Amino acid sequence: MSKAPRKYGQMLVSVLVVIAAVIAGGWLYTNKGGVTEVLVVAQPIPAGHPITEADVRTSHDPLLVSRSVSGIDGAIPVSDVDSVFGKRTTVALLPGQVLTEDALTTSLLPQQGQQLIAVSLPAGRVPATLEAGSVVDAIAVPQQGQAGDSNALDTPKDLAAGATVYSVKQAQDGSVVVTLLIDDSDAKTVAAYGAVGQLTLLQAPITDGDASLAPQPSTSPSAEASTGSQG
Repeated sequence: MSKAPRKYGQMLVSVLVVIAAVIAGGWLYTNKGGVTEVLVVAQPIPAGHPITEADVRTSHDPLLVSRSVSGIDGAIPVSDVDSVFGKRTTVALLPGQVLTEDALTTSLLPQQGQQLIAVSLPAGRVPATLEAGSVVDAIAVPQQGQAGDSNALDTPKDLAAGATVYSVKQAQDGSVVVTLLIDDSDAKTVAAYGAVGQLTLLQAPITDGDASLAPQPSTSPSAEASTGSQG
């Protein structure tokens, strides 16, 4: 006779534990302070690219997705997605980067103090990982097939540092046309060396000072829903 009340008492305790867990979970969810659904870069976006509604809402591979984050100044909420249409990126953006207000502008590129130049390079002088948004250093090298001066090879001339790749296109002859967003002071020299085949590009490492441009594979945006599903 004493077993039944004990059994019911154990069941009651279990039910109370479940209810308490549900209440605690709901409280934690509603009190996760500062967490907001914001726009995050899903595909590489070159500097100067105009953001359109088609890029975000109707594309099968959208440029921007949504993610819950907190503590990022200037992050653009998903609810304000309409405000980004028609604006251009001020810098190249890479997947995983939270879109912020200072990454967009209504001005055209290149801006004051910058120029866009195109250089045609043999495939062997372009890193395989080079893409829009990559940061590169340009150095002077001998023309392809020439031995070159040993002193110049030991200490090659630096032509430019920290240029941003705007686009990379494969030409029909196998060469690669790289468009660079580069400082005024370096543009003419790099263009001249590129025109005579004495240029190569080194892909620079991304550092903490590069406006958080590094991809973050641990939070891949492919797992996120597109902003089109956010309304």
